[in-house]
Amino acid sequence: MLRSFILQERPEDRRRNRLVILGFIAFVFIISYIIYGSVAYGLSKITMYYPGDDGYTPPVRLRTIEVVCADKNIFKTYVANNESDREKGLSILKKINSDESMIFIFDTPMRYAFWMKDMKFPIDIVWLDENKKIVDIKSDVSPRTYPEAFAPDSESLYVMEFKAGTSKKINIKIGDICNFDFSILK
Repeated sequence: MLRSFILQERPEDRRRNRLVILGFIAFVFIISYIIYGSVAYGLSKITMYYPGDDGYTPPVRLRTIEVVCADKNIFKTYVANNESDREKGLSILKKINSDESMIFIFDTPMRYAFWMKDMKFPIDIVWLDENKKIVDIKSDVSPRTYPEAFAPDSESLYVMEFKAGTSKKINIKIGDICNFDFSILK
């Protein structure tokens, strides 16, 4: 019936047919726009986490290295070596496994302060100098401490974050060395 209505060839109906066709095209355009907008909005709200065995791993753009602390404890370590990654840190995760950590790489040694903005779980913060020697440790730092900032007593070039309690569990202390190789990142 619609086909016969649209295809009528009487001159007085041509104008009506054009309006029907334009109305149909407008309707399809509006519906497509609504569907596209809904899908795009929905996708913008998706956080790109990839579930691990016991937690979450960050988006693919963060690379990992192996870090060995106290000569025997190996950690899968997420690397934050640019301003954007350093600013977010572990706040992009809902939790962290006991064999995971994050290392913040800086260009020059300074007394880098850290806070718990947007963090969802407590952590241990470990500062290392340019020789990869631990110069300070803050254990069990809670997200509730925000906006308090934690800084080391001396300068550091690297800062590591672990699941809360890890530094005591593996018995690391000031003066210990954490070994890692950044050459694989290049």
